[in-house]
Amino acid sequence: MEVNLRRLSVFTADLQLILGKSMRTCQRHMQLIRDMYALEKQQPVTVYHVAEYLDTPVSKIAAFLKINRN
Repeated sequence: MEVNLRRLSVFTADLQLILGKSMRTCQRHMQLIRDMYALEKQQPVTVYHVAEYLDTPVSKIAAFLKINRN
């Protein structure tokens, strides 16, 4: 399955839009994702990491980001 991505990285603000949670809560989720994948602070969190963490298809995450971040 091919997914059209404008960008691969996901930021805390994107996660805030996806989850509808506060910035601090999304920062905690980002840290949990980084811990789950053993990412360093400077390494990007990708759409694929977020999709697996949230147990959601990548296409849904990509579509949501495309709609809200044109």
